[in-house]
Amino acid sequence: MNVVIIENNEKDMKRLLDLLINHFVPEHSMGKLSAKNFNFAKGYAWLVQNVECGAWAVENDDGKFIGTIGLHATSPWYSDEKYLADGWFYVLPEHRNSGVGKMLIDRAKEYAEDSNMPFILGVFNSEGTETKFDIMQRMGMKVVGGLFATGV
Repeated sequence: MNVVIIENNEKDMKRLLDLLINHFVPEHSMGKLSAKNFNFAKGYAWLVQNVECGAWAVENDDGKFIGTIGLHATSPWYSDEKYLADGWFYVLPEHRNSGVGKMLIDRAKEYAEDSNMPFILGVFNSEGTETKFDIMQRMGMKVVGGLFATGV
């Protein structure tokens, strides 16, 4: 397994779309915010925006993406100070707890440090959030807020 930069080319975008559409979308269920409500045109534009900023995947020996993270630069409404936020972060279930997620987060943290910007990684999921918070903190991330929902 190795971490590769995702490029905006046909080969990489096909592998990214395969991973996210065929695996993430069926798995991510949050009511109205579920990925099952996938809008391809909007989703593809979002993927391209993040790939152009910074995106990585871990590929297996067959060249298949088994985990990925994409970043985009943004700023708070009240400031021009930019930070990097995750556009997505996903690892195939069979590769969780194998170091794949850590490899991706470490790469995103390095990129943020090299870019001299903070990196914000969200947990946008309603299952296992406490476990995910614990894992992120063990990787040196700090809890700086949270998401709360109604009507989902």
